Amino acid sequence: MAVATSDGKAYYKIISFLKHVGVPYRDLLLSDPASSPQALATNGALNSSTTSAGKPRLVITTRKERIHLVGDNVVCIEDLGDDFGLAKEKLLSVLYPLGDDDSFIVGIDPGQRTGIAAFFNHREIESTVATSLDETILRVSELLENSPRIRRIVRIGYGNPNLALRIAKELESRYQDFMTIQLVDERGTSNLSARRKVMMSRGTRDQRAAKLIAFREGQEFQSGRLPDLRFK
Repeated sequence: MAVATSDGKAYYKIISFLKHVGVPYRDLLLSDPASSPQALATNGALNSSTTSAGKPRLVITTRKERIHLVGDNVVCIEDLGDDFGLAKEKLLSVLYPLGDDDSFIVGIDPGQRTGIAAFFNHREIESTVATSLDETILRVSELLENSPRIRRIVRIGYGNPNLALRIAKELESRYQDFMTIQLVDERGTSNLSARRKVMMSRGTRDQRAAKLIAFREGQEFQSGRLPDLRFK
């Protein structure tokens, strides 16, 4: 990942965003030929944000300065918007091109404070907490509508059946042919791998629960039919 702008305000916004989402970056000086994308392809240092040729996987700049950069791996900060979660969603879909077998998953832990966690495969996009049904539906809707055209799955914990069904019905009414909804047993998470346990340990209890739910297979929700779930 490289940052290329001479605009101080835009630079601060870009690096604040990258630090927030945890993506490493390096500066690319547009006025320095040695730091051009073409030069970086041959003499750039390799790290997690570069390709095997040393070229940045992605360059973030401004619309005004976009004309100085060649290639389809350039993103303008104005196009990412001010919502960090949705911006990260867009960024990761460019950094890690997704295939037909990949999936976008949202886990929901319904309750007074509803945990929400979204992932591209195993890359976390966002984990947050909503305090009302309307807020939950709004945030999940924003995440779904901003996701790439891959398989979308929403997994809802069934520890609170009434609220889980309300969320499922509301989402299905909006996105019936857009995604799959599953109702998930929230028990039995002790068999998680050590690596995933570390990932899941971050955030509040509600956020952690939503992350666990996101990675558990559930029973597909079908409107007009009560689920045959006997969770305790």
